[in-house]
Amino acid sequence: MNNKLTSPNLFSDVCGIIEQGRQQAYAAVNKSMIETYWNIGKRIVEEEQSGKERAEYGEEIINNLSTQLTHAYGKGFSSRYLRSFRRLYLLIDDYKIWKSRFPNLTWTHIFKVLRIDDETAMRWYLEAASKEMWSVRTLDRHKPYYYKNNKETSSPLSLKGKNGEEICLKCNNFSTPRFGSVEKRWGNFLN
Repeated sequence: MNNKLTSPNLFSDVCGIIEQGRQQAYAAVNKSMIETYWNIGKRIVEEEQSGKERAEYGEEIINNLSTQLTHAYGKGFSSRYLRSFRRLYLLIDDYKIWKSRFPNLTWTHIFKVLRIDDETAMRWYLEAASKEMWSVRTLDRHKPYYYKNNKETSSPLSLKGKNGEEICLKCNNFSTPRFGSVEKRWGNFLN
């Protein structure tokens, strides 16, 4: 058995290829999940609209479907998730629009935003998270108050924080008196 190490360049290059492949696989799976969930939501809405008493009938459909899907596929199809799939479809009922407006969001981003009661706020957060490439953690940090402070802004790109401080969205960081604007310090690098 040969115990020689491969050249550092070969190892580094192969690691880069593996990481790139993993990222592409992750993105493809995520895209497929979102499309699947959107289509499930669409189908639930179509079934509900043929029913007579919408609210009770809709909840009954979701609960029964959840039981059947959980039995067939295991976790991931609880009534709560099925309601989220339904809400996803109702939020934007044209998948081509959805795909073009929010191509970089993960299901985790979307699921967190679907918990917001205000539909306008949901759309606003999805738009901001997509345009500014917010991580899920950044979305969580911004979610409690950013929309309330900035809803008069037609675009989520110019935001004020909890205490009125400017937000540097390109780097998902705050401008602070101590450090100044990150955008000023790193402007050439970020553009």
